[in-house]
Amino acid sequence: MTAAVVTETRAGVRPGDPRRAMVALAKAEAVRLLRHPVTIAGILLFVGTQLYGWLSAGSDNYPVLQYEDWSKQFTALLTLGGAALVAVNLAALRAHRHGTTAVFDTLVLPAPWRAGAFLLSVLPYSAVVAVLTGGRIGLLAAVPGAAGRPNPFELALYPAAVLLLGAVGVLLARWLRAAIVAPLLLMGLTAVTFAGALPSTPGATWLRWLLPVALEEPPMPLPVDLMARPAGRHLVYVLGLVALVAVAVLAVTGARGRRLTAAGAAGLSVAVLAGSAQFLPMSDAVRAARSTAAERPAEVQTCRRIDQVTYCAFDGFSSWIGGWDGVVRGVLRGAPDDRARQPLVVRQRMSTVDLYADGESSRSAEQAAAAAAAWRRVDARAGTPDAVTVGTRWGDGRSAITFAGLVAYQVVVGRGGPDGSQLCGARGVLVAWLAGQATPTAAAGLHEADATSWGALPFGDPQFPIGLSVPDREAAVALALLNRPAADVAQVVRRSWAELAAAKTSAERAGELFGVPVAPLPPEEERTVCGA
Repeated sequence: MTAAVVTETRAGVRPGDPRRAMVALAKAEAVRLLRHPVTIAGILLFVGTQLYGWLSAGSDNYPVLQYEDWSKQFTALLTLGGAALVAVNLAALRAHRHGTTAVFDTLVLPAPWRAGAFLLSVLPYSAVVAVLTGGRIGLLAAVPGAAGRPNPFELALYPAAVLLLGAVGVLLARWLRAAIVAPLLLMGLTAVTFAGALPSTPGATWLRWLLPVALEEPPMPLPVDLMARPAGRHLVYVLGLVALVAVAVLAVTGARGRRLTAAGAAGLSVAVLAGSAQFLPMSDAVRAARSTAAERPAEVQTCRRIDQVTYCAFDGFSSWIGGWDGVVRGVLRGAPDDRARQPLVVRQRMSTVDLYADGESSRSAEQAAAAAAAWRRVDARAGTPDAVTVGTRWGDGRSAITFAGLVAYQVVVGRGGPDGSQLCGARGVLVAWLAGQATPTAAAGLHEADATSWGALPFGDPQFPIGLSVPDREAAVALALLNRPAADVAQVVRRSWAELAAAKTSAERAGELFGVPVAPLPPEEERTVCGA
């Protein structure tokens, strides 16, 4: 019996080759890592935040895939990557915490091979992360309102960042034998990553791209061909860091040799070259394409007509036309038939803030008026004068009420592209009510805007020169009308349309027509100049 066992053992083991022992240890540690409470908590937190977003935010019905592929990298860094850092660090410290380090020195598996097993144990968990993040983007892509397409390099960064933090957890265990170091490092990494996203942070531009994930959010989602994030170079940079940390782990545990030196040199070269390549300027082709899309969008858009309304969208965003049309029909439902049958053009726009010569997003009233006039000239040259503007965000209350307000302005005033001035009197009441009653999402957005605004209710995206606002006293009348049956209010609107849409009709007169009290005018010194 003993001889048989000895023979079996000798046949299954090659003396001096610890590879199989390392792989066996890596498998055992991988199972432990996947079942670790910290790992499970990290996965549940990541999945839970996604489920909460899907259940609570209507914008997830219209996801922009080239934005969604990277926008959750910071969340994944905290939850999935943080779990790898802490759990792997605890596993690598197990012998030290249990006081059995000396016992391991008597085993046939040397310390560098044991460290290698801990490094390999992170691979299955990173594969789980790849499945989670890939499944998430797959579900978003299956949504009927999904726009654009994801970048595979951005998706590959999720498991790569997990590999990096897992390797750092092993390095900390071999270098600083204290379990508190890993959580402290995670907190510091979180703070630095968040600081790198703030424009006010010194050196934020280069800092954010030297971290595992880079939070560089444009003013609003861009068409996929206009994206300029160096996703591929950043992925290679992170993989270079993974190789460097792995070599450092093996070196700290006593490994030596030409292969290790060569691997370290290769990892360093890759990290330095790819890290430097991240800061190359935007290509002339992308810069020219951005300028065209911002200044002459008609040249790169596809238009589609539904009844009397023409919708022009960037490539990849045509799936949103149905949502836009629902808001337009909702606004027109409250207008008289002759106004509702008038031709209407809706044109999608992207933010031009990053294209301003001064690099600033704030503009004076004169600059806003000039920019709005320039947009109107562009639309006129494209054969679509007085086009209503819609952005590259859609599905939430704010985007719905912004668009509904601009549509209502066009229906009431008959001139596209308001320049941000206030719309007072009965016109303001009418525009606010038409916008708010368009859809339930628009109504929710109107109440949200009212709760967060002061002095006037805004209808417009701050990134655009096109927009308007309705003073609080007029907005209060519209909000009161939203509490009444829409059909009853619509009867009054259709019967008194000419008077309500006239520029000289006061808010008090609108209140009389609807039977709603109107707040008194503010003191003269607090009044603002109203637009047309």
